[in-house]
Amino acid sequence: MRWIWIGGLVLMGWAQVAQAQTRTLSGTVRDAETGEPLPYATLLIEGTTTGTATNVEGYFALVGAPADTLTLRISFLGFTTLRLAVDARDPVAPLRIALTPNTAELGEVTVAAESYQIMKMADAVSQVTVSPRDLAVLPSLGEVDIFRSLQLLPGVSATNEGSSGLFVRGGTPDQNLVLLDGMTVYHVDHFFGFFSAFNADAVQDVQLYKGGFPAAYGGRTSSVVDLTGRTGDVNRFRAGLGGNLLSGQTTLEVPLGGRGSILFAGRRSYTDVLQSGVYNSIYESLTGTEATDEPQQIRPGGGRGRGNQALRNAQLAEVEPNFYFYDLNGKVTYRPTDRDVLGLSVYNGEDHLDKSRFDQNQRTLGRRQGAATANVNSDLDDLTDWGNVGLSGKWARQWSARVFTTAMVAHSAYFSDYDRRTFIQAFDAEADTLAFERTNGSLESNRVADLSARFDAEWQASAQHKIDAGVWFSQSDVTYDFIRNDTLSILARDQQAGQLSGYVQDAWQLRPGLSLTAGLRATYFEGTAQTYVEPRAAFSLDLTERLRLKGAAGLYHQFVTRIVNENITEGARDFWLLADGATVPVSDASHYILGASYETGDWLFDVEAYHKDLRGLTEFSLRFQRVDLESSGELFFSGTGVSQGLEVLAQRKTGPLTGWVSYTLGRIDHTFEAFNEGEAFPALHDQLHEAKLVGSYALGRWTFSGTWVYGSGKPYTTPETEYTLTLLDGTAFTYIGVGEKNGQRLPAYHRLDLAATFRFSLGTANVSTSVSVFNVYNRTNVWYREFDLTASPLVVTDVTYLGLTPNLAFRVDL
Repeated sequence: MRWIWIGGLVLMGWAQVAQAQTRTLSGTVRDAETGEPLPYATLLIEGTTTGTATNVEGYFALVGAPADTLTLRISFLGFTTLRLAVDARDPVAPLRIALTPNTAELGEVTVAAESYQIMKMADAVSQVTVSPRDLAVLPSLGEVDIFRSLQLLPGVSATNEGSSGLFVRGGTPDQNLVLLDGMTVYHVDHFFGFFSAFNADAVQDVQLYKGGFPAAYGGRTSSVVDLTGRTGDVNRFRAGLGGNLLSGQTTLEVPLGGRGSILFAGRRSYTDVLQSGVYNSIYESLTGTEATDEPQQIRPGGGRGRGNQALRNAQLAEVEPNFYFYDLNGKVTYRPTDRDVLGLSVYNGEDHLDKSRFDQNQRTLGRRQGAATANVNSDLDDLTDWGNVGLSGKWARQWSARVFTTAMVAHSAYFSDYDRRTFIQAFDAEADTLAFERTNGSLESNRVADLSARFDAEWQASAQHKIDAGVWFSQSDVTYDFIRNDTLSILARDQQAGQLSGYVQDAWQLRPGLSLTAGLRATYFEGTAQTYVEPRAAFSLDLTERLRLKGAAGLYHQFVTRIVNENITEGARDFWLLADGATVPVSDASHYILGASYETGDWLFDVEAYHKDLRGLTEFSLRFQRVDLESSGELFFSGTGVSQGLEVLAQRKTGPLTGWVSYTLGRIDHTFEAFNEGEAFPALHDQLHEAKLVGSYALGRWTFSGTWVYGSGKPYTTPETEYTLTLLDGTAFTYIGVGEKNGQRLPAYHRLDLAATFRFSLGTANVSTSVSVFNVYNRTNVWYREFDLTASPLVVTDVTYLGLTPNLAFRVDL
């Protein structure tokens, strides 16, 4: 017993000596100009593999740092890397580290030798950091677009001009969890998908998890996009103003006595007042008609085939489209102490499109010989509105160097309304008497709202273990109404359900160069009265100083989903519903990822292979149109899927010339018992090959950039016949006979975009001007195909994306 006791003293003494040889470094990393915290900045002790990262508020804790003199290497995307010497004699006090933006000096622009540009692959598997500050140099259709830039990354499809949503590794946009300061954003599109709903001036940091994401995130099966909003300058008042050929934007930053700040960012298109060439090009691509308020002659078969086949005679149409979008970001941040952060964030974004018009034409009444000719007046009301609104409030506190907590309450809402009504009057051309009048219309309305509360804790237990844990509650409300011909209700849903989740995760540094992250998330979903358990794990192994092996696996569930609304002849309008376990099952996905990276001072080579098993996929189809719809559940179809692929990236990280080349080989197969005789078929977004080139060259005050994208053709389904059957009870059914599900392929997609940006000083203001050209060589890329079954033979019309489109932009910051 005495030997054991003495041994205990010996062991205790050894532990005290070991403890005396190490220390904990903690503090914050901020922007040297504005004082804003820099989330997810990396810190590394040079000459070792010991390091850490700041959290969302810029705090860090580096446990197990040597007690002697050391050098910290601190980096953040878009900022100059800093080397900070920490002397052994310095007291262990919180460090206040400030990084300088790469673009701080405009005189002679110097690109730091070790500062990343635009995009940085994280050490963790499938995680990418994007700098909104650097995106302005890339070509853009009209706006500096965060989500369009994310589409340039490997594994994220870039051939969807009609959607800002992300198709990540076989997933669809609704399967991505998109968070802005903790608020869930359900729809990320402006202008029918040509722009994303996020103002880059209001965003500080973007983290994209393409798969295998941590246990702190739940409720989606594909990926996570976590956006941290800017807090604003805490030291002085700032203002910014910018514009382009579609919209204008402004930012205001007001300091609060050095303890906080207020940031406001807003932008609005002026397309309802002034219609530029860029707007006209986009509008014509979307609608097949010119955006003009002058009466125009529409010839039979003209435009892009959007309904003109039905007009057999010349007609006069007064087309007065009215469209605009706007978004507003507001954020108030206050730090009552050095340990506490209070924050309030607000977001609102909406789109409004009015395509109402008045038509006059002549038609033949009846099909018998000698039928009368009528003058037909058609008054069409065509209104589409959609948008998001969100609000979040939080309290974050650094309890000690090792413990940090965040409490948050958030509300998010999304709405989409489509109202199309037509009033028709026909007058006998000879007698000038009223032959008939008719009113017809369709209505589609979708609402999604949630109120959530969450508590998250971070504990740096030791140099080897970092523990994350949290609880989350949400109440969701979803409504959907789909009415045709004024009275025919195709679908009506009003749903409510609560969710309660908890998670725990341990990031374990087993030894230098080897880490394992294991987590568990569990969710009780009121809609099915079941609990869903989600194990997750990831690892990283340094095989050499430059070569790293990494992998991840996990299970993910989704409870609110956007249903694919199949419309063979005209394209689709998807809608959100809550899972109910019956017509709409809870969907889930299993992720398996394995990759490797090789990194030098200037280059990064990265490869990742992935496999995803998808279950609970849902489609809503009107392949047959029933006159009497008593059971809308018969229109829902469930299935499974498999997504697998390989991503390869070569990135030039630093220097005047930066950029990357990437290639993705992927396949997405779905299996629905009701479609394709139960055989697997390619998903609508299946694309075997996709290649991307992204480059940026800094030359003094100029920056030249370009992007080139290639993607093999996507699948589609062709209708073949339309016929009507009448049953014995008189009920009539109209059927559309279709070919093999997604059995045809569109032509390959490719385009080149170029841009040039010039920065200069004007007094105390920093000014940037840019010109960009979208689709430089005017490639005709097919968006989708429309089919007119009333014509014989069948009329097929290619609906195409934008051709060559130039744009100008400017920005002034005070």
